[in-house]
Amino acid sequence: MRKTLITYDTSQLPISLQSYMNDAPIYDSSSSENARTLFIDGAPSLFLKISAKGTLEREYRMTEFLHAHQMAPRVIKYISDDTHDYLLTAAVQGADGVDRHHINDPEQLAAAFGRHLRRLHELPLTGCPYPGRSAEIRQEAIDSGIPASLLEEPNYVPIDNVIIHGDYCLPNVIMENYHLRGFIDSGYGGIGDRNYDIYWGLWTLKYNLDTEQYHDIFMEAYGKDDVNMDGVHYFSQLVDWTE
Repeated sequence: MRKTLITYDTSQLPISLQSYMNDAPIYDSSSSENARTLFIDGAPSLFLKISAKGTLEREYRMTEFLHAHQMAPRVIKYISDDTHDYLLTAAVQGADGVDRHHINDPEQLAAAFGRHLRRLHELPLTGCPYPGRSAEIRQEAIDSGIPASLLEEPNYVPIDNVIIHGDYCLPNVIMENYHLRGFIDSGYGGIGDRNYDIYWGLWTLKYNLDTEQYHDIFMEAYGKDDVNMDGVHYFSQLVDWTE
């Protein structure tokens, strides 16, 4: 996780957030053009995500849901003002999946990555704030311009029966010596089809490790019998059109 020490004018934040800064060193830890993420190196350490108004509510609600199952950081505060959303969370001990301590052993990383996804998909559905994710993902693809006829995969119909992360990539899994400490950036999650997360897991392993040779380790650790490659292909089509 990239962290760059910066000088930050905390007076531009809502007053209720300023007290959490406590003159602590502040680092820019952003990984997206759509949001700014600040690491506050205080006691305790915190992360503050800042994005356009209305864009962080889903992440706030999914983070709270996953935290209740000890799989996400604790939400300290969520605020939405006239222009921005602010999501303040406790920092999770550990490092993400692309940290050198993890990525230097790609076989162990791929196996852990599969096991952690399986744990997520075995969570109970009760209380999840966002059901019906496959229909939402499909609609997003249609809204982006894909003809609906191209989404009629003859061999696959999505089944929403697990909690999905929605952006299951190595940077969004915090581990300590490959042991799960929490999922972050879960704003695309909800009750969805497991093969959507499988698709992203395969994608990130290829992208971050620059090879497909660890795909089988990932799927074996997850449970290969429960992976439907027709479903993975179905969701790859949707992603191709929405990216």
